Amino acid sequence: MKRKILNLSSGIMYILFCTISLSAFAQNIQVTGKVTDNTGEAIIGANVTQKGTTIGTATDIDGLFSLNVPGNATLVVSFLGYIPQEINVNNRANINITMLEDVQALEEVVVTGYGTQRKATLTGSISSVNSEELTITKNENVVNMLSGKMPGLRITQRTSQPGQYNTVIDVRGFGEPLFVIDGVARSKDDFARMDPEEIESISLLKDASAAIYGIRAANGVMLITTKSGTSQNGKVDISYSGNITMQEMIFIPGGYTVHEWKTLRNEQNYRDFNNMYFSRKSPIHSDEEMVEALSAKEYNWQDRVFNKLTPQTQHNMSINGGTETLRYFFSLGYLKQDGAYASGSLWADRYNLRSNIDAKITERLSMRVSLGGVIGAVHEPAAGLWDNYKVAFLAIPGTPFYANDNPNYLNGYTPWNNEFANLVGKMDEKYTGYTHRKDRRMNGSLSLNYDIPGVKGLSASAFYDYSVNTPDTKTYKQMYSTYKYIEETDSYVLAKLENGPTNTATRSASYSTGTTLQLALAYKNTFGDHNVDAKIIHEENYSEWDNFSASRILRLNAEDLFAGEASGQTGSGGTPGDRSQSAYIGRVNYDYAGKYMLSLIGRYEGNSRWAADKRWGFFPSVAAAWRVSEENFIKNNFDFISNLKLRVSHGKLGDEANAGNYPEIFVGYQTHGDFGWIYSKGVGSQGLRATAIPNLQKTWIEITSQNVALDFGFLGNKISGTFDLFRRDRDGLMATNTAVIPGTVGAVLPQVNMNSDRYYGWEFELAYRDRIEAFNYSISGQISSTRRKWLYLQESPASNSYDQWRNRYNGRFPSDDFWWSNESKGMFSSIEEIRNFTTYPIGQATLPGDWYLTDWNGDGIIDGGDNRPMATRGLPYFNYGFTLTANYKGFDLAANFQGAHKVYTQLSEVFTEALPFGGQNSLNWFLDRWHPVDPNADYWHPDTEWISGYYPLTGGGSRRDNSNGIMDASYVRMKTLELGYSIPKTLLTKAKIKDIRVYLNAYNLLTFSKLDKDIDPERPSSTERAGGSEGGAAGMYVYPNNKTYTVGVSFKF
Repeated sequence: MKRKILNLSSGIMYILFCTISLSAFAQNIQVTGKVTDNTGEAIIGANVTQKGTTIGTATDIDGLFSLNVPGNATLVVSFLGYIPQEINVNNRANINITMLEDVQALEEVVVTGYGTQRKATLTGSISSVNSEELTITKNENVVNMLSGKMPGLRITQRTSQPGQYNTVIDVRGFGEPLFVIDGVARSKDDFARMDPEEIESISLLKDASAAIYGIRAANGVMLITTKSGTSQNGKVDISYSGNITMQEMIFIPGGYTVHEWKTLRNEQNYRDFNNMYFSRKSPIHSDEEMVEALSAKEYNWQDRVFNKLTPQTQHNMSINGGTETLRYFFSLGYLKQDGAYASGSLWADRYNLRSNIDAKITERLSMRVSLGGVIGAVHEPAAGLWDNYKVAFLAIPGTPFYANDNPNYLNGYTPWNNEFANLVGKMDEKYTGYTHRKDRRMNGSLSLNYDIPGVKGLSASAFYDYSVNTPDTKTYKQMYSTYKYIEETDSYVLAKLENGPTNTATRSASYSTGTTLQLALAYKNTFGDHNVDAKIIHEENYSEWDNFSASRILRLNAEDLFAGEASGQTGSGGTPGDRSQSAYIGRVNYDYAGKYMLSLIGRYEGNSRWAADKRWGFFPSVAAAWRVSEENFIKNNFDFISNLKLRVSHGKLGDEANAGNYPEIFVGYQTHGDFGWIYSKGVGSQGLRATAIPNLQKTWIEITSQNVALDFGFLGNKISGTFDLFRRDRDGLMATNTAVIPGTVGAVLPQVNMNSDRYYGWEFELAYRDRIEAFNYSISGQISSTRRKWLYLQESPASNSYDQWRNRYNGRFPSDDFWWSNESKGMFSSIEEIRNFTTYPIGQATLPGDWYLTDWNGDGIIDGGDNRPMATRGLPYFNYGFTLTANYKGFDLAANFQGAHKVYTQLSEVFTEALPFGGQNSLNWFLDRWHPVDPNADYWHPDTEWISGYYPLTGGGSRRDNSNGIMDASYVRMKTLELGYSIPKTLLTKAKIKDIRVYLNAYNLLTFSKLDKDIDPERPSSTERAGGSEGGAAGMYVYPNNKTYTVGVSFKF
């Protein structure tokens, strides 16, 4: 009995003790401590928070903290550059914490082809950016946000026109990569329209590792991974980010005043009437007119039709949370971008939707459901946008916007240019009507993964994606009138009808769908020091498309297609098509003790584009790496080496460039007048010809890719970097074999796999990060260079040695990689110098300030024989970018730069002459010209005094043809400058807000270039190979790039 009472008492005492203990743990206690690094240095500004709550603080200047939390709480300690730690309080009042530097460059998980890998075990040339690095740059186009952030990746923005998304993206000079979003190949347009807040990371496969994606991956692969939900024990994070941006055109060219324009007109007139005539030609503008021009009313067309600043807004709301069995991420974004048209007729908007749900259905079966969508619209005047920017500054000075300055009558007359287009009308939908484009892109996917019992690490998965794109365009085009004012009768008469000849309504729509099916078996396991990750996949892709358009002449004042008479309606069927691909893929990654890595990839792919016996190909690659820093002889002797890895890769890829859809598998026919007519009952029918001779042997281009690289890190990876050497050989480039098939064959000759070329170059990336007490900073930069040469080029035989040197390129660099020109040696300084010039004959009209050329071959004649390479053309010799970041006690600063070196362009059109297109306005830089002190002097008299300038006298030759027109287009541009401030968590606790950050951001803020002012070095040309690659005046034809100023806020609760 005593024993029972004793046992009962003991039980009661135990329960009481436990109750007291639990009570003690549930009560709050004041926890103090110090946070230091592994050297004992205090860490200032480290965040110390209670897990699962918003309760937290930051360490002071001595690394000390104090926090009131429950005795059983868990503390989360974090600081940039260090590994976050979770510390159980266990009722302790004092806790000292030592933080270790985060060697994230090695432990970071990188998305690779059909999987992920730790960066430390990568064997391929793969670059990546995370969400934080991406969103430093603020832009409506995600592609532009990558500028200067990856080695070997060149981003060139072509325009900031709302809804255009026109940016050139180039990998190692090869061209545009394949875009894969969450495992599915998409277009660049799909990627460009993504909301940056839904992106988790972006990886770029640049070498043979891209072979796993087959013939579409010839130029590399960009892998975009969207955000997923994170387990938070059922709790939810709601985040908002938003900003307001003001946009400003980067370059707005300056024109002439009325007096300057008339002065140049007279100069050109005098010059055209040269010294071969006995008398001087009368001026176009008399002395009286020139005096009046000094006080003439100026009309600045650019200021009238363009706003100097236009708004843009962007908002995103996301929900992130879940449990161990269910995780979810939802994101909704909105963008509204106004164009710079003063009429308000140009704008674009966009809605982005993203939903990712991960569920663990059973212990072995998991599922992921994803939805993505973009719904957008672009609105613009029906008269179109092409050349409006150029015409606005070409408008002759003194030309009124309205006839007699009456805003009820658009001016349609000028005595100097009958082709004048009144931009006040052309750029306003009130006059021209409108074009409204709707963009609807949706996709959904379902994936299942099952861990197969009995074999550790073995799993099976299935993935299916369906996408649909249904763009729709409506155009209502109406005529509008311009007028001429008759002063004598104080009346207005019709000058002309613009935008005619009739009012029309047009509707066009297209429809495309795509499906992707992937079935996979994966195995991942560790055997001691041996790590194996293998996967086999079967993939099926299918796409189809169609389109339709209809229009109607409107005799009623209506905007709809169904209004009007049937006699004025037209319709056109589309060009339907489809395409299918099938592939069997294998991948094996192996590493031993993190020292020796091997990766094997194979893809057997079929494509419906080719003839039946040419549709399948096998594309293998192999890569190996040796992490030398893991060897004992390094660890024991060179402790400053944190990482040292050698990588090498070799692989075969295919390329379907210029293949077309079902190319030349069958012969089509078309009518053609050159092939005669057949008459029957007085009605003639044109003859037919074959569109091409079929070539059933035609197949993809074969590519051999090789890469050798060194990855390194020193001083705990404070210094890290990569150096890559690469080469890519292409064999079987399409060409027409005119040397074998005679030109008299009577049909279009087929393209055959014939030529071959080589791209080769290098990349270098270097980063340094450190901290000084509470000040953390990093500097990173990258530079790359690529060249190209022909290995074999089918050519006709040269007629002589000069022809061989000038026009044959087999085994040499391509001709379009150089600017060929006559060399401009200098400018004549006087009539006497001109008369004494005997090197070669010159024209009678030559004047001081005119260029003279080099007789390069010394034959006394200036002609094509003196042509020689003057500068490189095409890709810049060097592309580079660098990023600076810093943070201090809640403040953060980031700057991102992009540039190109040794890149040249040849100017044309408005960039080359003072009065283009028969006497239009032009760039005021041409005022810096040679001209006589006395404007009425005889230009050809030896005693005439001249004022020297950078340009010849007006009308004295252009910079179009010779070396004086080849300009160095090298540049450095500050793409991003951002200053932010995060409000201390201690001030947010009561409001139950986890984070608030406010920031100021500028985009394209500064540009340093050797080009003349008013030329944007990112787009001085009219071709897609931008960045100074071609000649032209695209900067004057298309909507310019913007400089932007943004204020924004983000918060989480």
